[in-house]
Amino acid sequence: MKKVVLTGGGTAGHIMPNIALLPYLADCEIHYIGGRGMEKELIKSFHNVTYHEIPCVKYARGFFFKNLLIPFKLLRSTLIARKVLKSINPDVIFSKGGYVSLPVALAAGKTPVITHESDMSLGLTNKLIGKRCKYVCTSFDVTAQKIKNGIYTGALIRRDLLLGKRRSSFPTLLVMGGSLGSTAINNCISACLNKLTTEFNVIHIVGKGNASHPHTANYEQIEFTSSMADVYADADYIISRGGANSLFEIAALRKKALIIPLPKGASRGDQIENAEYFRSRGLVKVLDQNLLTPERLLSELKELKNFQPQKFSVDGTKKVARLILET
Repeated sequence: MKKVVLTGGGTAGHIMPNIALLPYLADCEIHYIGGRGMEKELIKSFHNVTYHEIPCVKYARGFFFKNLLIPFKLLRSTLIARKVLKSINPDVIFSKGGYVSLPVALAAGKTPVITHESDMSLGLTNKLIGKRCKYVCTSFDVTAQKIKNGIYTGALIRRDLLLGKRRSSFPTLLVMGGSLGSTAINNCISACLNKLTTEFNVIHIVGKGNASHPHTANYEQIEFTSSMADVYADADYIISRGGANSLFEIAALRKKALIIPLPKGASRGDQIENAEYFRSRGLVKVLDQNLLTPERLLSELKELKNFQPQKFSVDGTKKVARLILET
């Protein structure tokens, strides 16, 4: 039986793509190496996956002194990851990028590594490990063209997302700012909630630890949900950040969406690039966070009602799974 190690964590964007692969790797012995973040909780429900926890270190953007100890912490994480890999003796390692994947990929030795980049531009981890990987799979065609070992596969999309059941007949607005939430979006929604709930049933995913539990008609607030299929099925309109996974899911479901990408400075600018790619293809509408006000948001939603997204869906899950099995 082929032994496969999956790694990635910190946010849902680095975990859910790994979960999307599981049905296609059913005949393999699966191990997941992650930290003590949300990946540990999400993987617990998969009884055919063995979870291994290692210490992980994250680059703190904009905090120079906090990052001075990263090399030493990363060395410790890599040594522990090497011990875990030696005990598993895997045939192949699949990395979804992100800081959780870095020590595992660095500790791989002669074990082949396949990584996947969701965004248009490579994240820090994939920049560091890309050359030592057998393949760097990409969600965007233009990304693979710039990488020597790049291979365009498309995004990793959970097939269950297409099978959700609608629960509400009232026009529904889904608001999500990523698995960790968005303060800017959450505050803006709160400021115009009374007007929103006269037109929509609002499902607001506020992110871990951000729930305030307001009691308002036509408003459901949740921190995080693992039942995104039903939530997507309910949604007539979506407000979201510009994470690549969410954008590809929205496009696959052909939902009317207003994207408010995380601004440069708070990120490397990847969400702005992703959002512009989708906007230029007539898939979503985009609003700069600097222009985000309650009045502007209500105006954009009014225009969104008449927006017709183009058909576009590139699901690369089977292709990535095949590369893993053939490696």
